[in-house]
Amino acid sequence: MAKLSSKDVRLQYALYGALFGLAFPVIATLFDAYRDLGLGWSGIVEAQRTQPLHWIIDTAPIFLGFFSCLAGIKQQEVIDVNEGLEQKVEQRTEMLNEQNEELRTIQEELEDSLLRISQSINYAQRIQDAIISNTKELKHAFPDSFVMFRPRDVVSGDFPWYVKKDGYHFFAAVDCTGHGVPGAFMSLIGYFLLNKIVKDQGVVDTDKILCELHLEVVNVLKQSAAESDVHDGMDLALVRVDEANGEVMYSGAGNPVYHVRGEDLIEYKADFWSVGGTQYKKRAPYKAHRFEYKKGDILTVYSDGISDQFSADGSTKFGFRKIKKHLTSNGNADRPLAEVQSSFENELNEWMGDHRQMDDMLFMGVKL
Repeated sequence: MAKLSSKDVRLQYALYGALFGLAFPVIATLFDAYRDLGLGWSGIVEAQRTQPLHWIIDTAPIFLGFFSCLAGIKQQEVIDVNEGLEQKVEQRTEMLNEQNEELRTIQEELEDSLLRISQSINYAQRIQDAIISNTKELKHAFPDSFVMFRPRDVVSGDFPWYVKKDGYHFFAAVDCTGHGVPGAFMSLIGYFLLNKIVKDQGVVDTDKILCELHLEVVNVLKQSAAESDVHDGMDLALVRVDEANGEVMYSGAGNPVYHVRGEDLIEYKADFWSVGGTQYKKRAPYKAHRFEYKKGDILTVYSDGISDQFSADGSTKFGFRKIKKHLTSNGNADRPLAEVQSSFENELNEWMGDHRQMDDMLFMGVKL
């Protein structure tokens, strides 16, 4: 139906009202003329002339037309309001459609970006696994050994490290600042610097290795500058096994080493200072611990992602005691380390429950 203008609605309502009002005098006149004088023009004229009531009735078309016109004006106001609302609805619908289209475009761009980021991270994982997480050499040197490696994200800031140099076996559990992509960058820095110091420069004392590693990290990340805002670093437990003399040398930055013999466990504590990171004025050189070992002894190192993991209800952390207890209880020292690893992971999984993993986890064990 075509929409009427304001003039059309008023005229239409006035016309309908007038026509409806005209029906009253016509019917009344015809009725009186038929009743008293008979139908005909003379009777109609006589009824109009002799009966004053008809004069009032004759005004009905005027009054009804007038009031109908007022009703038409009000109706037009309603129509105008509705048209305004419809226009606003159309404008807002058009605006919403444009916004939805923009959101759809943004969503597609985000999905595409996330896909490319995910593909890049997965590719980075393959590179990191190929370079850092390869533990075949450690397994070849120490057949009864294990590496439990659980990145929190796809890539990890923790990494196991092993190298053989001048008859010495070196292995370490390295925990870099952060996790995910930032931690992975730091892990690559740590891996290549350790190889450079031990394999290329020939540094073989664990305390000197850590001191040199610290200087290298500070230099690479330019942390010696007063205005530097880069405070990334790494904690690690570094072990050197001298099979010819039955001796172990250990130095640690934040992380200890456990020496297990039967049900006895000796903890060699690490120095407080991390490698790289915050530059302390009173920083001291790293210390070296030397001790003899017997065949069948176990050495274990790990990152704090294990000890800091919360329980299923989020109330307590796994802590160090559970690690120590597991290594010395149930005859674990006499079992193959693959079984020790499996039972430890079961205990850790039960402890975690459905709680999210808080950090990268790394646990290494070697039976000498």
